[in-house]
Amino acid sequence: MGIACGHHCVREYYQDANNTDATRRDVYIERQVDTVNAPPEDATRDIYTERVAGPAGEQVVHSERVSLPSDAARRAAGLLRAKQIIYFVFGVIEALLAVRFILFALGANEASGFVRFIYALSRPFALPFQGIFSEPTLGASVIEWASLVGIIVYALVAYGLARLAELIYAPTTRTS
Repeated sequence: MGIACGHHCVREYYQDANNTDATRRDVYIERQVDTVNAPPEDATRDIYTERVAGPAGEQVVHSERVSLPSDAARRAAGLLRAKQIIYFVFGVIEALLAVRFILFALGANEASGFVRFIYALSRPFALPFQGIFSEPTLGASVIEWASLVGIIVYALVAYGLARLAELIYAPTTRTS
């Protein structure tokens, strides 16, 4: 059928101070899983119903319906987190290379602690691209093409990894 149900019932008896009759309280907990008719992002539902049965009959006191994320929704959340991490890491690398390029272009003093820090931190990311183009100088200013090429390459790598993550975590389709 595609719908699985589980029921759980707890009975409580208590004495009401205003009424001499004992009151029975039935608490029904029902769990439904609809795997055929529900859309993937809403495939699991918990239904909680609390009923009180007494001399006046049965009454529903409390009812809740809570949607739980399905496997597809959890996979989509994992994919989103993976893409956020990829873009964050590569964004930091690209920002370092951009600051490096600007400092070189403006002829920043390498005796400055901040400049040395940025150059040391960004050097491993610019190193694979050094020597591709010559670096023209104008006084103390240097156009470091390695940083610009690195920014472009790392942006493409980040995009490629994000797309790869989408392919890996893509929801599978059912075949009939």
